[in-house]
This record gives sequence, C-alpha cells and structure tokens, in this order.
Amino acid sequence: MKKELYVVLLITSFIIGSCSTDTTKDTEQNTSTTSAALEDLGKTLIVPWNVELNDSTQLMEIKKNPEANMFNLEPVDMVDAINFKYPQIKLEWLKQEGKRAFVKIEDARYLTRESGTEGAMAYLAEVTFSFTEFKGIEEVDFAFQEGDHARPGLYTRENFKNFN
Repeated sequence: MKKELYVVLLITSFIIGSCSTDTTKDTEQNTSTTSAALEDLGKTLIVPWNVELNDSTQLMEIKKNPEANMFNLEPVDMVDAINFKYPQIKLEWLKQEGKRAFVKIEDARYLTRESGTEGAMAYLAEVTFSFTEFKGIEEVDFAFQEGDHARPGLYTRENFKNFN
C-alpha cells in the first residue's frame, strides 16, 4: 500500500510539474517586446525643437531638430513626444482656441522645484516652440501650480528670444 501511495504521489507531482510554465521566458519576451515598442515610439515621436547649452558662450540656444517630422502630427501627438522626452513631467493637451493652445501639468513639482531655473525654461521653450510649429498656433497657455523655477501663463517664442 505504501508503494502504491508513493507511485501516485510521484505521478501527481510529475503531472503538476509538467503543467507549470516557465514564466521567465514569458517575462523576458514581454519585456523585450515592450522595450522595442518604446524604442519605436521614441523614433517616431521626436520633439522638433531642442534647447542646448552653447559651450563657448555659456548661453542656452534653441535649435530645430532635423530628425523631427511634423507630417500628419496633431497637437496630442506632440504631447506624447514631449512626455516621452520628459517622463517626469506629464503634459496634458486641453484645447485650442484661435491662435492659443491650452496645456496643463497636473503635478509640476519636477518642473517647478527639481529641474532648476534653466531646466524649467528649457522645457517651457521646447514646448512653446514645438506647439507653435503647428499652423494657427502662436501662443501656449500653461496651467500648473507655480513654483520656484517656473510660473504658469501665456508663452510665445518672444519669451525665449534671449536663447539665441
């Protein structure tokens, strides 16, 4: 009787063991698929303007990104591109009224407290220049809670004329 019990237990544990799957393979495959999808997204959603620090003048400059393609993009696509570049700051598209784009940052702590004054100004400049690339948009109205390094309000390209 003991021998039969051991055989039954052995067969049962073999069946249970063969039914389980190797989740490591699934996890690795899902991770590589997700990484590839994010990499593809990063190649298609490129912010058309970048702020750079000029090493010789020590001044910030805003430059057109030659890799960016505005063809068939909508403002919500630009929000995705900006959020991909700046994952710490979640920009939201609200609407467009006339020549004004309305955007919102629900949690602006990183922008207003942690990115520094130059970092915050670079972000606001890139967003403003990127949205004003769209035909009909000349101003960007930012809504967020004011902090040490950035304040909400209406921005145009003129606000950043000292960058070049």
